[in-house]
Amino acid sequence: MRPTLSPDQRHLLALVGCSSGTMLLAAMIDDSAMAALLARSGGASMQTALDGAPEWMTSYWTSGQKFTSPGLGTDQVRCAVTATQVRNFGRNLPLAMQAEIRELEAAQQAEAARTWQWCYCPYADTPRNSHVGPCTRYHPSAAEHDEHYRRDRQLSTWSKTLLNRALGLAEAGAQLDLFAPLD
Repeated sequence: MRPTLSPDQRHLLALVGCSSGTMLLAAMIDDSAMAALLARSGGASMQTALDGAPEWMTSYWTSGQKFTSPGLGTDQVRCAVTATQVRNFGRNLPLAMQAEIRELEAAQQAEAARTWQWCYCPYADTPRNSHVGPCTRYHPSAAEHDEHYRRDRQLSTWSKTLLNRALGLAEAGAQLDLFAPLD
């Protein structure tokens, strides 16, 4: 039998994905990524619930081997998803989707590696004091900076869209397209 998650559990994972980026997607298909995500502990909160989520689901907390909502400081847990449930769900995603998750991870790692030594200090051309020379690290041009943030936004959108697809949560725009006139 294919493992399933309730609608509330899917929305809880979407909330976790908002603060963890691609880590949740990776955790669905990789045990070491799940361990890293759980090691972060903590949680997050939002002013309002995500589209389609219950009104009360504005926060989550990571505790041990599970994610719970509402988050810390509330009297009762209304929804919980264990790491085992997430992994079982991820193992049963279509192979093409698992491959796309790995492709997204690789693209994010490549962008991080490309820009990891970039420096934005004001000492690219002038020394910060009389005892040292100018900063020797790489200072990107405005065009390189803009390109990096364009790629970053593109990867973020891809991650959010992929997580929603994996969880079976349609985005508002996709739902509205159902009512578009057919040509």
